[in-house]
Amino acid sequence: MRHVNTLGVVLLCTALCGGWVSRGSAGAPPPTPVKQYTGQIKSIKIEKCGLQPGTCEGSVILAQPGGPEVTLAILPGTWLKRGDQLVLIDELGVGNYVTAQATPLPATAPREGTVGSNPGERTITLEDVTSHRL
Repeated sequence: MRHVNTLGVVLLCTALCGGWVSRGSAGAPPPTPVKQYTGQIKSIKIEKCGLQPGTCEGSVILAQPGGPEVTLAILPGTWLKRGDQLVLIDELGVGNYVTAQATPLPATAPREGTVGSNPGERTITLEDVTSHRL
């Protein structure tokens, strides 16, 4: 009986260690932690949306006051707040001041295809918004 328990422990340890080794050897980067960011939206990119509200995915470039710009991954369930209201990425606009709990994207991640308010339109930047007063 003791031999069976020892064998079970050895097999369990081998399986656990094998899982860690295979993940590490596959080159999977460690997960980036979710942090809180506050700032003004300079650009929005919506990559895909599902049929249900809150299922859009994409990214935003956020100009942080007194800090660098940061590109944030926005996934379903990402916490975004404009004023006192929780909002979805498809409810945001360039120039909105928001607080988000999100994961930053690497600076090298491509954001080609970013659109403004209409598909196919070039990206509206903060400079465009401030230089063209209505």
